Amino acid sequence: MLSKIAFFEADDRPDIAADRAHLLPALRRHLQSPSRDVTVAPTPGGTLGACYDADISGEKRFLKTHLPGALARANLAKEADILEHLYGNTIVLDRLEIPLADGTTRLCLMMPALVPQAAPMPPADAAALASACSDQLKGWQPDGLASFDHYLASAAEALKTLSSRGLLGPTSAIEVRRLIALLGDRLADLPEALCHGDFGPKNIMLQGGVRRVIDWEDAFRGIAGYDYLYWLTFMENRPFLQEAAFGRTGLSPDVERAILVLVVLLKSYLAILSGEHLKHAMSAEDRIAEILDLQA
Repeated sequence: MLSKIAFFEADDRPDIAADRAHLLPALRRHLQSPSRDVTVAPTPGGTLGACYDADISGEKRFLKTHLPGALARANLAKEADILEHLYGNTIVLDRLEIPLADGTTRLCLMMPALVPQAAPMPPADAAALASACSDQLKGWQPDGLASFDHYLASAAEALKTLSSRGLLGPTSAIEVRRLIALLGDRLADLPEALCHGDFGPKNIMLQGGVRRVIDWEDAFRGIAGYDYLYWLTFMENRPFLQEAAFGRTGLSPDVERAILVLVVLLKSYLAILSGEHLKHAMSAEDRIAEILDLQA
């Protein structure tokens, strides 16, 4: 989530649609050869990645590259490293360097075409999947990971923005500020984990019926249990909030509530920056109040 926030906070952000269109012919040229037929088409959706569906001599593939800049490239390389650590060579089939007309190159990951889940996961399955990923990545220290302190700093800016725009009332703001401070005060004593950063339904796909967690570009060094609580904040998972918000992470209920509030606060801030909040059926105030009112 932090990379999306940083993108929309910047004044000089690139034109994503134009960049994707610029990459498309370069991808086709790179993949095409006399011995194989290739079709490449942009994949709908996605925020910061340039993604394409490809058919290479009858094999369905998913291609993912990045926006211009060293940081975007590093984040995609980080994702590839994590996917290989988790799944060997079954997800990242190849790393390609795509030459562009301006003399630069873009890293591109070639992956199999995965299948979305047909229905929301039960909370117990989501908690187990998040925990399994954390356990498999335990002790591994890839370079370039953000820390949880970055999330706390972004939360402070988010709270300031929502309050100043009248999108969060004074009473709620006081409680949110208390919970964010609680996370900062207890951070040193909380269990650490390599967190996904965007552990949501669209990033949990199926490969031969087996769940695979993809899109690790926002991975960071955070708190064990964060990813499961993040998963709960998606609108399609709201029905699970009352029954499954507490007691599945090993954290205390006040820390679990504080993480839920932090996530909803940052999501609301991102929606304001991108303008998406104007389309939301539920206000930031109501979403945060829902977390504050949960019975532990």
